[in-house]
Amino acid sequence: MSKKNIAIILAAGKGSRMNSIIPKPLHKIAGKTIIEHILHNISDSGYDGTVIVLNKEYENFFSFLKKNNPNLTFAFQRDQLGTGDAVKAGIKDLDLSQVENVLVVFGDTPLLSSETLRDLINLNNQSDITVLGFETPDPGRYGRLLVTNNQLLKIVEALDANDEEKKITLCNGGVMIVKADKLKENLSLLKNNNAKKEYILSDLIEIINNNGGRSLFLECDHEETIGIDSKKGLSKAEKIYQNKLRDSFMESGTTILDPETVFFSHDTKIGKDVEIGANIVFGEKVSIKDNVTIKSFCSIENSIIHDGSSIGPFARLRNNVDIGKDSKIGNFVELKNSSLESEVKVSHLSYIGDAEIDEAVNIGAGTITCNYDGVKKHKTTIGKRAFIGSNSSLIAPINIGDDANVAAGSSISKNVDSNSLAITRAPIRFISNWSKKFKKTNKEEEKCAE
Repeated sequence: MSKKNIAIILAAGKGSRMNSIIPKPLHKIAGKTIIEHILHNISDSGYDGTVIVLNKEYENFFSFLKKNNPNLTFAFQRDQLGTGDAVKAGIKDLDLSQVENVLVVFGDTPLLSSETLRDLINLNNQSDITVLGFETPDPGRYGRLLVTNNQLLKIVEALDANDEEKKITLCNGGVMIVKADKLKENLSLLKNNNAKKEYILSDLIEIINNNGGRSLFLECDHEETIGIDSKKGLSKAEKIYQNKLRDSFMESGTTILDPETVFFSHDTKIGKDVEIGANIVFGEKVSIKDNVTIKSFCSIENSIIHDGSSIGPFARLRNNVDIGKDSKIGNFVELKNSSLESEVKVSHLSYIGDAEIDEAVNIGAGTITCNYDGVKKHKTTIGKRAFIGSNSSLIAPINIGDDANVAAGSSISKNVDSNSLAITRAPIRFISNWSKKFKKTNKEEEKCAE
């Protein structure tokens, strides 16, 4: 039986620079938490299990992760004594006898790709320990990789580097993969005789090399290694991730009028020949089918938009919306928890909530479904080919039958039979010479006031 590959995510830091009560790994990029991005990429790259090393006081924040990650366990670092101490806590209760490789990543690196994590496994087949590195013209506070003939000799922390070492531009990406037996054998040899007085995991390279082992490095794009430790860093990572999503969609055939103003969720799905305008935000659970047009200034979440439909401009779709084929949702329309069949038109200035609308219905401007009575939500159903006149209020629960008509300006609180007309209007009255009398009375009142 082949041995397993496991991952340890170091997430016990307090993340004080985020200035938030939410732990750093639980802030979101494209609608998904940083830690979920990391877990997804680890799972996708073939690792068999993951341990997250936490601060005990934050355990409840992370408990939701176990629901969708059956091979996930938690470990706890009592004191902040460095990365080496965190890994000790991570493997404390693990049986490493059936483990081939142990991957170690930080819990603030959501941009690490599954391809890179797979490459680390493959490269470590030739090594005892492999480190992720990147080139940068401004190495600053990053640890430097000391390399000879493609062999990694050691990692020098920036605070401990001499002048020559500080000139090195190949830097530590903060990710390593270690043979499980080498990790167990050498972890206790780490010392804290450094500027930070911490047990630094990267010292394993020199220890393993000195004991006859072999160390390698894998170079990747600097962006993949970016760690998020502030809201500014979160914004930077969001921008990078959004650009990747935008490029991916455009390469697949989506037309985006102004890419930098369109924001996608991590799970947005888009079909063929879709056109997207400017200033649009897609929340989670959005699926757009073929030949759809999304016009500018729309907000869409938890919605399905079927072939040939047009949305916006200035439309909002939320909370489980299903738009049928060749439908039109126009400007300043909000839909919530509603399903529309094919060829429905809600062209402007309307609110449709908790509704089921059958095919070829036309809903006039200013129409609203009055779905909430202050305590409960109620449903509106509208049959095939019904016509709802402008400025109508449909007071739920209510059913409007096939081919029914609701006259403009009506407030409807009872079911409307198929093929019938519903109208609620006060009779119109005409008062002759009313304007002259009104103006004369006003002038007389003004004189008296003087």
